[in-house]
Amino acid sequence: MAAPKKDAKEQVTNYIETLPTWSQNICNRLRDIILSANPSIVEDWKWGPNYNSNGMICGYGAGQKHVKFTFFNGSAMSDGKNLFNHCVDNEFSRSIKYTDESQIDELALAEYIKESIAVNQKGFKREVKDKTVDVPSELLEALLENEKAKAFFDALSYGYKKEFVELVTTAKQEKTRNERIAKVVSYCAEGKKLNDKYKTKTV
Repeated sequence: MAAPKKDAKEQVTNYIETLPTWSQNICNRLRDIILSANPSIVEDWKWGPNYNSNGMICGYGAGQKHVKFTFFNGSAMSDGKNLFNHCVDNEFSRSIKYTDESQIDELALAEYIKESIAVNQKGFKREVKDKTVDVPSELLEALLENEKAKAFFDALSYGYKKEFVELVTTAKQEKTRNERIAKVVSYCAEGKKLNDKYKTKTV
């Protein structure tokens, strides 16, 4: 496990301070609960606030209408109090959506955090067993029209293929979906993978 970033705590604090008051309150509360749950937990910054103990445990991020709290090994957790209400079909992660600080059950969440640590201690690994990527028909048709793009896409590893597919499937509007399909074909035709810089500029 890589060492946490030296300025991780500062990054987390700065991130939270930029949020609206309602999501600030939720994130600050989650942060306090996480860091109080077990002394082995290390605060880091990876895509956002990220917490580790023998591997990644959890993290959170604010959207326009909710804060999503994610357990990165949630698929191996029992969810004894049925808190998981988002990403329940993800291969590894499980999430909880909060729209108000009052929805946070501190004792239950602390139990979940401790369970997540225990899962890591038992050797949980984020290994994909089924590496078949279900390519949307519209994307497949677009790739078939560009031989070079199709060849590049087919040669990609599971993870890179999945990133391209998720870029398309997460589009909420048909126009956005079509634009993203065109972007994927363009990138593949140029032999480019979907890097972090591009992901921050998706339409």
